[in-house]
Amino acid sequence: MFRQVVALNVRRHAALRLRALPGFAHAAGLHMAALMQAEIVRASALYPIVFVEDRDNDTFRPMALLGLVQGENLFVDAAGQWRASYIPAVVRAYPFALARAHRPDRFTVCIDADSAQLSVSEGTPLFDDTGLPTAALEEAKAFLGGLWRMQLQTDAFARALAERNLFTPFTVGVQRGDQTLEVSGAYVVNEQRLEGLPDERVLELRQRGWLSSVYAHLTSLLQMERLESAAVPPTGACQPCA
Repeated sequence: MFRQVVALNVRRHAALRLRALPGFAHAAGLHMAALMQAEIVRASALYPIVFVEDRDNDTFRPMALLGLVQGENLFVDAAGQWRASYIPAVVRAYPFALARAHRPDRFTVCIDADSAQLSVSEGTPLFDDTGLPTAALEEAKAFLGGLWRMQLQTDAFARALAERNLFTPFTVGVQRGDQTLEVSGAYVVNEQRLEGLPDERVLELRQRGWLSSVYAHLTSLLQMERLESAAVPPTGACQPCA
């Protein structure tokens, strides 16, 4: 989805404008999307959710599977419309993204410099004549700020699962016509290890509000059946969601 991620800088991007392009054509080739822990329960009704290892930050990331092969997003149709009732927040944030700053309480606002949604000739300015952020940029920053707070919670959630040795490699072969498509390189929570945890370790997860996300993740794996065919049925119009 992101092709050229750069930090937003008023000196370099003073003339940049945001174009209002309908749809999600920019995500047509996105076969998995990062999820925040707060999204897992909602997303589990639509997408299989797995975890991938983030070695740079020594953690795992929950991801919604949108397709079974690179470049395949079964939830974006030919017109660029998202065919599900919930869209992951990182997709809705595009062409903006957040990046970790040197301080744990700060993040850097980034953009996809190759995005068709950004222009120097048309659209809503991101900076005013004095170099201050416009309302459009402030709105994007507020959305990213919420994502950042959720990201910190997600990191803590994933580390708690890793500390309990709950992750196990996930590989599955799916038959699509004459092809066998294999999903590999992902992880899921091991149910046997989860059930074998001491009561106090399970209680810690429940007290943090994370246990429901764990079970939603496990239930979401049944959604793999939705990806077996190259035509995911519509699941209702997308509703505004934070």
